[in-house]
Amino acid sequence: MAAPSSINETTKLYEKARAGLNAAKPKFDAVKSQVSQLKISLVQLSMEDSRVEADQSFHLLKRGILELGAELSIKTGDAAAFERYLAQLEPYYFGNFKDKLSESKVMYPLIGLNLLRMLTDNLIADFHSALERIDLDQLQNNPFIVHPVKLEQALMEGSYKKVWQARSEVPTPEYLFFMDLLMGTIRNEVASCVEKSYSSLPFDDAKSVLFFSSMDELLRFSQEHKWTVSPSEKRITFPVVAEDAHMFHGDDIMKQTLAYARELERIV
Repeated sequence: MAAPSSINETTKLYEKARAGLNAAKPKFDAVKSQVSQLKISLVQLSMEDSRVEADQSFHLLKRGILELGAELSIKTGDAAAFERYLAQLEPYYFGNFKDKLSESKVMYPLIGLNLLRMLTDNLIADFHSALERIDLDQLQNNPFIVHPVKLEQALMEGSYKKVWQARSEVPTPEYLFFMDLLMGTIRNEVASCVEKSYSSLPFDDAKSVLFFSSMDELLRFSQEHKWTVSPSEKRITFPVVAEDAHMFHGDDIMKQTLAYARELERIV
């Protein structure tokens, strides 16, 4: 299908794509194709008549299309595409067009998602730079912004339990995409610590310390990490790395290991 050749036609296709994405069972491939056509149309409109760049309706449409692409990226799990769309939305959220256009209803949800992306990628400096461009009132009261701010505080405290609890407090389901990526990183860090602190753990304790909701999730994770699972004993045994084997011998060394384990529990 050819890209629309006028603002009216582009607007109609945008509305169709928006309705498709908001449908109860969206057809992502179809919406993705429509978004591609919309982006081509924006370029064509700009090239055919340079005056369109001064048209407020053109920029409202362009912003809407970029936001649609960003939302589609989240729903299809494409973090790289989401990052590109947010970069293109910078002029509309923080630049020259911020005060020239009416505020977008999805601006703060998308900004909040981008803050979560930065935390997931451990881009702490970028995270704080982004916060500096957000109004103080929004930082303190907007739920889409407050959530990632509190999450970053929990990460800095090393309170992974608070991070896990924040998953159930997301202001919109779209936040779960980055929250799950972040929890995956945290689980791997905790797993590395647990392997050095314990020789084995009961199923329930392992499930708790790794923040899993079900036993199936724990068993899949154990398989990925090549841990030994004993259904009869309901226990997981961790492998002992050869060069660290001496850590598990001797009363004094065992006391140190148990103390480390208790410290891990305090942090978690």
